[in-house]
Formats: sequence, C-alpha cells, structure tokens
Amino acid sequence: MVADRREVGPEDAPALTQRLAFSAVVDATPRDLVQSQVYLSLVDTLDPHKRALIRLALTATAAQHDAVLGDFQDFLRTVRPETGEGAR
Repeated sequence: MVADRREVGPEDAPALTQRLAFSAVVDATPRDLVQSQVYLSLVDTLDPHKRALIRLALTATAAQHDAVLGDFQDFLRTVRPETGEGAR
C-alpha cells in the first residue's frame, strides 16, 4: 500500500518520493516492512533533451524505519551526476 507520495525538488530537477507499507514472510515469520523510494530526474549535461531516472530505495522493518531514515536522507544528499572528464 502506498502510505505517502509527494513531488519534491525544483522544476529543473524534479523528484518523487513515496513510502510503501507491506508485509512479507521471512524465515516463516511475518514482518511488517516500510520502503521509502525516491525517484530523481537528472538532465544529461551533454544533451539537455535527455534525462536519466534514478530510483533509490530504503527497506526496513516498520520498527526500524524511522531510526535509519535520517541516514538514508543523508545519503540522498550526496547523489549527483558525474561531471568533468569522467562523465559520459
């Protein structure tokens, strides 16, 4: 079930975030899970008519999710397109 969905980010770098809640059986034990997903749209620096879509996800038990969400958000802040000579 989609628990929350939001469009975020500036117009030139839009993103979508959503939180899913679901259950799964792991080693014969039912687990309530939460997954936070982020979809980033990045413009190709060589051809602005092209975009890349990047999906990043964090999955944790419902009890653990809020405790690790801050680390996931810190990681998201580091995601950037490669620039310079190494970029393709």
